[in-house]
Amino acid sequence: MNLGDRLRRGWRSVSWYVNQLTGQGRYEAYVAHARASHPEVEPMDRKQFWRQYHAWQDANPQGRCC
Repeated sequence: MNLGDRLRRGWRSVSWYVNQLTGQGRYEAYVAHARASHPEVEPMDRKQFWRQYHAWQDANPQGRCC
């Protein structure tokens, strides 16, 4: 594996970690689940997903920092 390959692999790893840490990976997980479980229905777009997710969080408060 050359240096360029190692740098790309490292960047993908860091990028994945930051997306999971900030919660951005939730949308990708939702899309994967929606396509696997309900292939006949088009998944919500990112904006709709986050709107619904935050509405759900407000209606169902759980222990969180903010």
